[in-house]
Amino acid sequence: MARETPQVYLIYGTDSARIRQECTRLVGTLLPAEHRAENLTEIEPPVNRPLALRQILADLTSELATPSFFPGIRRIVIVEQLADLLGGSATAEGGEEGSSAGRRKSKKQPTGGDPISAFCRFLEHDLPQTDNILILTVVEEPEKRRRIRTTSSLFKAIQSLGRVLQFNEPQVIFQFLDAFATRDLAAALRFLPELLSDDEGVPSIFRLLTRQVRFLIQAKLLERAGESKEKAEQFAQNYFPPEKGLNLMLEHPFTIQKARRAARRWTLAELNALLPRLERLTKIVYPSSTDVYVPDAEVELERFVMEACGIK
Repeated sequence: MARETPQVYLIYGTDSARIRQECTRLVGTLLPAEHRAENLTEIEPPVNRPLALRQILADLTSELATPSFFPGIRRIVIVEQLADLLGGSATAEGGEEGSSAGRRKSKKQPTGGDPISAFCRFLEHDLPQTDNILILTVVEEPEKRRRIRTTSSLFKAIQSLGRVLQFNEPQVIFQFLDAFATRDLAAALRFLPELLSDDEGVPSIFRLLTRQVRFLIQAKLLERAGESKEKAEQFAQNYFPPEKGLNLMLEHPFTIQKARRAARRWTLAELNALLPRLERLTKIVYPSSTDVYVPDAEVELERFVMEACGIK
């Protein structure tokens, strides 16, 4: 029987922003900010290559079995994009022994036995002896056939021992944002009415468009940094905000690739010209109680999309 506060969480789906927000919320609820430097460990995959459990099992179980130095304070371990939870081609890619993540994250390797079975036994028998918590986050990529395998023994173990949370963006959101990013006006206007019909339609679309424009601008700036991953990461570290959601290079690799491809359809001047328009939209989407007159937000949002995609 699971404890009142589960020790294992799996947060997955296609909505990377909500997955990240839920993970941040959990950490904020379970671990005081002043203790995170000593008691929060994040294991991230290398770019575009999910981690295999056999690469990190020894270090992961060691982290989870280590008690906190401070009484009453939990240790939390976050693992992103664990290949063993995914179907499609992800497991094969993540399982390559030569990946840099494997060398970087796990110098020790488990000796013998199936790593998934060993990990399930650890979750069932050893983790409950501690107060520590494991959070697994997985962003699914349907286009690459990377989806959670809900029939796998690992998923079933997590489901029985902990809590599974799924966050999916409606498919129309993906289609609209892709159409906007690639300046396909006809497609963007086809999807927009369905999004606007939602109760949170205008604010939600405005937030997503603001994020998309920010990432497209950053993608254009990365072009100047050069093609190498090292130069892009160094440029982002020097000039982009350090928070996820504000920094393209901290997003899922699939999001980075899409933004960089789409940015080729824009000039930096065109993208910069969208910023004052977004600022004006902010006052329309979120009007002040003292405003005498506020234009129709849906009409203004549609006008913004039309102008951004090339109609003056």
